[in-house]
Amino acid sequence: GQYISTISMPLFVFISGYIYYYLRNNYGKYENYKTLFKKKSRRLIVPYLILSPIYIYFLIDYSSLKSFLFYMWSGAGHLWFLLMMFFMFIIYYKFEKYLCKHYIFSIAIGIILYLLALPLSYVNLQPLSLVCKYYIFFQVGNLFNKYSSIILIYLKGKVLYIFLLHLILFSFYFFLINFFQNKYVLFAIDKTQLVLSLLALCFIYGFLNILIVKYNSLLSKAKPIISYVNNNSYYLYLIHEPLLKVFFTFMFVQKMPIILAISLAFIISMTISLILGNLLMKLKLGRALIGS
Repeated sequence: GQYISTISMPLFVFISGYIYYYLRNNYGKYENYKTLFKKKSRRLIVPYLILSPIYIYFLIDYSSLKSFLFYMWSGAGHLWFLLMMFFMFIIYYKFEKYLCKHYIFSIAIGIILYLLALPLSYVNLQPLSLVCKYYIFFQVGNLFNKYSSIILIYLKGKVLYIFLLHLILFSFYFFLINFFQNKYVLFAIDKTQLVLSLLALCFIYGFLNILIVKYNSLLSKAKPIISYVNNNSYYLYLIHEPLLKVFFTFMFVQKMPIILAISLAFIISMTISLILGNLLMKLKLGRALIGS
C-alpha cells in the first residue's frame, strides 16, 4: 500500500495534466475562463455535490452536522479527487501560459507548494492543500506532453534502471519511516515521496511507450475492450471504492488469504462498476450526472 501510494495518485494527476495540455493545444478546448469553469463545474462539482452526501451518510461515521460538513469540505472518501481537480483547473488556467513557458520556474514552484501542503492541511484548507501537493504532477503532465519527443529520447534505454532505482530508494524510505519516531524527522522523510513519485512517472511513461511501439498490433486487437473501459471509466472510478468498502466488511472475506481477497476485490469491483457504469451511460440522467 505504501509503495503504490508513491505512484497511484501522482499518476492520475499526471494523466489529467497530460490530457489537459493535449486538449488545449491540439483541439483548442477551454477557449476562455467562463467555458472552463462551466464545463469543470458540470464534470466535477455536480457529481461531487450529489454523491458526497450519499457517501458520507452511508459509509462514514459522522457524529454531527458540523462533522458532516467537514467531510464535505475535506473530501468524502475517494471523491476528494473531484474537488481537488476542480480547484486545480480553475487556478492553473490563470497561470498556464507563463508556467509552461518557464518550465524550470514552474517545477521549483511545484516543489515549494509540495512542502506547504501538510501545514495547509493542518489548518483545514484541504482542497487547497491537496492542490499544492499535486500541482507539480499536473505540471509535469503538461510538460511531458509538450516535450514528449525529447523526454522519450532521454528515457530510451533507461526505463529499467529508473525502475530499479525507484525500488531501492523506496526500500530506504520504508525503513526510515518505520525506524524514526520524531515527527519532524518523519515530516522530512515523508517529503522524499516527491522524488519517488517523479521517478515512477518517468519509468511508467517510458514503459508505456515501449509497449505502444513493440505491441501496437496487439493493442489494436484489444481496442474494443480499451474503448469499453474508456467510455465507462468515470463511473468505474465513482463506483469502485464504495463497492470495495462493502466487500471487505464481509467476515468470510476477512478470513480469506490476503492475495485471494485482493484479487477477488479487484475482479468484482471492476466488473460491477463497468456493468453499472455502462447502464448509467445509456441513461440521459446518468450522462448528465457526470457532464458527459
